[in-house]
Amino acid sequence: MTGDLNDNGKFKVNSLRNIDLTVPYMHDGRFETLEQVIGFCDRGIQDNPNLDGRLRTNNGNVRRMNLNPTERTALVAFLRTLTDQNFISDAKYSNPFIEKIKEL
Repeated sequence: MTGDLNDNGKFKVNSLRNIDLTVPYMHDGRFETLEQVIGFCDRGIQDNPNLDGRLRTNNGNVRRMNLNPTERTALVAFLRTLTDQNFISDAKYSNPFIEKIKEL
């Protein structure tokens, strides 16, 4: 919280790396699939005085992606390519307490 009213509703965006593994999605966890997120970004963003300017057209309206079903499918497929199989299976990044949990 910055205390600046212009920052109301803003939040830091995470990396897209391993995005397919980080459910639930959005700042409030409302979406369970990447398809739902793309659908929301495509046609569900609501106007708000603090909406990021990159989500507005030149005339100030909310920007819509207007993707067709093939484009939405391709975008989800692309996002899934950002999953790093080596990283997620590397033992040095695993839960150090998992063996203790198995013992219980």
